[in-house]
Amino acid sequence: MKLSAEFVFESGEAEKIYMAVLPELNDAFSDRSLVGLSLEADGRLVLTVRAEDAVSMRSALNTWFRLIQIAQEVSDLTAAAQ
Repeated sequence: MKLSAEFVFESGEAEKIYMAVLPELNDAFSDRSLVGLSLEADGRLVLTVRAEDAVSMRSALNTWFRLIQIAQEVSDLTAAAQ
């Protein structure tokens, strides 16, 4: 893979977000990109993306940023409703 990026998300709900999006790793997103997701001991969520080209990188990042954003928004709504 020619390109790589790593993003760290800090959230009090990192574990919930991780568990919500983790099943998506089982689906083959693309032959031209690889995605890794980990939960650090300090509660940080780490997204790693490697891709063959800029188009694949952008596509993978857009997808995973959106998945994480949706999981955060649902977590926020759930917390507000309680």
